[in-house]
Amino acid sequence: MTAAAPPTEATPARQQAAWEETFRYAGKHSRFYREHFARAGISPADKIPLADIARIPPVDKSVVCQQPDEFLCVPREKIVDIVTTSGTTGQPLLWQLTDSDLERLGYNEQLSFATAGFTAADTVLLAVAMDRCFIAGMAYFLGLRKLACGIVRAGPAAPALHLDMIRRVRPTAVVSVPSFLHHVAEKARETGFDLAAAGIRKAVCIGEPVRENDFSLNRAGQLIETHWGAKVFSTYGVTELAASLCECPAGQGGHLHPGLLYLEALDEAGQPVPDGQAGELTATTLGVEAMPLIRYRSGDFAAIHRAPCACGRTTLRIGPIVGRKNQKLKLKGTTVFPSALKTILDTTPEVSTYAIIARRENDLADTIEIKISCSGDAAKISAALRERFRGEIKVAPHITPATAAEIEELQLPPGARKRRYFADLRH
Repeated sequence: MTAAAPPTEATPARQQAAWEETFRYAGKHSRFYREHFARAGISPADKIPLADIARIPPVDKSVVCQQPDEFLCVPREKIVDIVTTSGTTGQPLLWQLTDSDLERLGYNEQLSFATAGFTAADTVLLAVAMDRCFIAGMAYFLGLRKLACGIVRAGPAAPALHLDMIRRVRPTAVVSVPSFLHHVAEKARETGFDLAAAGIRKAVCIGEPVRENDFSLNRAGQLIETHWGAKVFSTYGVTELAASLCECPAGQGGHLHPGLLYLEALDEAGQPVPDGQAGELTATTLGVEAMPLIRYRSGDFAAIHRAPCACGRTTLRIGPIVGRKNQKLKLKGTTVFPSALKTILDTTPEVSTYAIIARRENDLADTIEIKISCSGDAAKISAALRERFRGEIKVAPHITPATAAEIEELQLPPGARKRRYFADLRH
């Protein structure tokens, strides 16, 4: 027996049917969910509407990390691909997929890129790694293939290579981490190449925020639109869900594909938060064969929006990620997410680059140091930053001037797969 194929239409009846099949399938084939359901007094034969899904206790990443094979629903010979999470917030998690799961993965990205307006007329510069057990690059490639787009698999190579391919191929879109797009733009400026006139009109940004909570572009997003002459699209994805939510041209949050995912936003007690209020995104996968997940607490905090979008879609949307659960900081009695610090740093023109470092002071408090590389008088810029921090988040971290090279070492430590602006040394 295999999991049901995801419905192609997002009607409530189809989503309910996909959920019922997922519930039965996981209860029958996953050792973890058999025991999990039993502890909750639930049988896989029960009829549980999606509206009553809260009867099933949620699970978090720590549980999956401790016993990943307990979630596996197929024999090992059906596994065709094994990937890992990025390890941004801890030990990278091994995740396994069947051929059916890869098909679902590509279908999800087909829907996501179509949401952003991609068509077969687009040629896409794919500046995302497809090696090192990384799921995203492969997912984007599969989805773009389904849309019959032309694909330039440049990966996160040297900026000079990307500029050469832009000159020769004239792609119409790019998919990348925002910080890498800035490096390419800087190389273009150094070499006198007019990147904004090169014909790239869509930039799908992964892994790093490009919007504020009100959906306006942050400094990173603004710079990409200016330097690349492209419209910025944010997308959010999680390896374990083999799914992503991409923005439409309205730029009002990532659109859910209800045939592939059911999404909730919960508070720390596991209760749903009101729409528009940030909660922990908690997901149930639909149509997954190898390792389905039910009420999986992602650790990411964002708001859910249900009002119809300006694009005409009525699907649920998620707002910008405001922070990760285990990155929440306690500073002088105030709770702060690194993203709040990042927003202030990103909107300070004199700060060229930075790294946020958290250390544990005691069980009730953390210390935060921000290393900055800046143009101008470092003492004056640091003092102005401290005033902004006090005014906007009520506390002021310690600020230390540093060279760009020192900060680069913090942002890209050995073995890192993507740039980090927050180094958590509390563990």
